[in-house]
Amino acid sequence: MTSVFRSGHPPNRWLRSAGNLAIVVALLFAVSFLPPDTSLADRQKTGVLKLCVPPAYPPLVTADPAKPGFDIELADAVARQIGLRLQVNTLSSIGKDFNPRNWALTRGQCDVIAGGVADTSQTRSFLETIPTPVETGWVGVGKSAELPAPGERVAVLAGTSGLDRLQLSGWLRRNGWRIVPARSAPQFVEALASGATSLGVTERSAIAGLALPADISVFPLPAAEFPQSRMAFGLWKGDLTLKRAMVGAIEALTRAGELAAIEDRYGTKG
Repeated sequence: MTSVFRSGHPPNRWLRSAGNLAIVVALLFAVSFLPPDTSLADRQKTGVLKLCVPPAYPPLVTADPAKPGFDIELADAVARQIGLRLQVNTLSSIGKDFNPRNWALTRGQCDVIAGGVADTSQTRSFLETIPTPVETGWVGVGKSAELPAPGERVAVLAGTSGLDRLQLSGWLRRNGWRIVPARSAPQFVEALASGATSLGVTERSAIAGLALPADISVFPLPAAEFPQSRMAFGLWKGDLTLKRAMVGAIEALTRAGELAAIEDRYGTKG
């Protein structure tokens, strides 16, 4: 009989298969020691879904109780869909820095974070995200949609949602413009209105909160350089049962037409 082995050694294919099987078994064994994900069960036990938002980020969050904002109304509908009551916690630390890791949030305060969270690779590195229909991205703001000549000044209001600032900075510098950081929305608007800068750049989602003069227009930056992103709900890493329940709730609201009604109410349809 011809042996299936040569020179006393099994074929390389058999060795690779055995090695891969051992890795899978080891991973399954390790997973068995992970704590169970009780994020949905814990919320069902308390009957409350805690939503953390900034004081204002229109149209996602407003200071109007009668029309509290797109994110708040959508979160309320989602909570009701999964049998929970929404509790909104307003935290001034949200939005003070573009990195949500520096917002000093805790699980005791928040189950879900909204009102300025973009579904970007940076955000997904430390939060679970559930994209909403609202889009954001870098946009140009100015009296003309034409880009300025090299050497001119460009005001930048970077915002807080987690868009790629390094990419934006590199693009501005490659075009030879002088960057003027705006420390607040009023400073950004004043720089444009006074002619101190010929172009402004900010987040699309921040435009609704700016008191722009009538002669100032908003236009997209080159799509090849700056694709749009979705805004999102942010959840703690590992809260997958809660995430799945919320995703299922949004799908149900979409089928029922409730999501479209909220979009119409806030004018967030693209």
